[in-house]
Amino acid sequence: MAIRKAFFISTLAWFASQCQISSAAVKLRDTLPASLQLYVAEALDVKLYSFDTVQGTFFMQQTTDALGPNVTWMDLDKTNKFLLSTSVANFDKREKTGAVFSAAIAPNGTLTPVNVVPSPEGPVSLEGSPDGKIVMVASFTGASLTSYKLGADGKLSQPGQNVIFTGSGPVPGRQAAAAAHQVQLDPTGKLLLVPDLGSDRSERSLLKEMEISFYVVCELSNEVIVVELSDIQANTVSFKQVITTLPKGTNATNFFAAEVLITPDGKFLYVTNRQTTPDARVDDNTFAIYARNQTDGTLIPFGFSPTGGRGSQNFAFSPDKAASLVVTNKDSNLVTIHKRDPGSGALNQIASVPCLAPSVALFRG
Repeated sequence: MAIRKAFFISTLAWFASQCQISSAAVKLRDTLPASLQLYVAEALDVKLYSFDTVQGTFFMQQTTDALGPNVTWMDLDKTNKFLLSTSVANFDKREKTGAVFSAAIAPNGTLTPVNVVPSPEGPVSLEGSPDGKIVMVASFTGASLTSYKLGADGKLSQPGQNVIFTGSGPVPGRQAAAAAHQVQLDPTGKLLLVPDLGSDRSERSLLKEMEISFYVVCELSNEVIVVELSDIQANTVSFKQVITTLPKGTNATNFFAAEVLITPDGKFLYVTNRQTTPDARVDDNTFAIYARNQTDGTLIPFGFSPTGGRGSQNFAFSPDKAASLVVTNKDSNLVTIHKRDPGSGALNQIASVPCLAPSVALFRG
């Protein structure tokens, strides 16, 4: 899979975006087992919990460095046998590097290291190709997209192709240079989406003639943009909708939108909002919930639900058509789990577990 930088979507001059992207959710299982494996990346290591889906209780099974320290992203490979991570820790103590880790998953969920390879500085996201043989890594400080081969044994190759991004944006201190913040494939597996915080744009690669809509959440303006790519060959894109992630009347100064996900049935979209004022109410950290128009993909505000902690950022659905979700609340040293009503989209916190500066959490059935 060769990566070809095609063109970019430019946002408004004032528009500063973390630009987490969501295009479509994966298909998940119909029923939830009595317990789920839950991986939580903390400051120094990764913890494996067994989460009782009936009682809402946690049992810690393992603390491991198999995925490295300072983990910024975790994802399962296509076989569900390996767990991959990105880490901002320097590879082999080399300056201006990060690392990508692979670990094998035992039947009980425990991890065994497979290997670790270098990446450009500050890797923050990874995505596997549809056939599971290629892994793409987005690096924030390194402002790049890097490809790796992934063997059937879970072993990562040395870095392959590396695409460098350039540019800057209008916000001092936040947009001095390009900063790739995520990489995600569209549902066809032919389009790579890479949001760039530093230059307010989304790079796109491996383009084919198609029509597609996707959602970009913008950190500095606290908005979601519904973007439509109506004619790839003609470089035709449009903003179908721009909608706030915050309650009406909110002073947005100290809020930062974080992650966005669509439910597997495509009916709802969720965004996390972080309130960074130390003495602000915990409940100011929220999920913004939207219903999706099934005809044109536009969003209808449903409401807001507290995340249960401060510094809420990464979240993930449970592998049962998203009946639950887990969210990391880094500033509260807390991970919370919320039950989701598939009919209304409403959330209700059902459990929590203390964790040291959790950055990312992931369920495995």
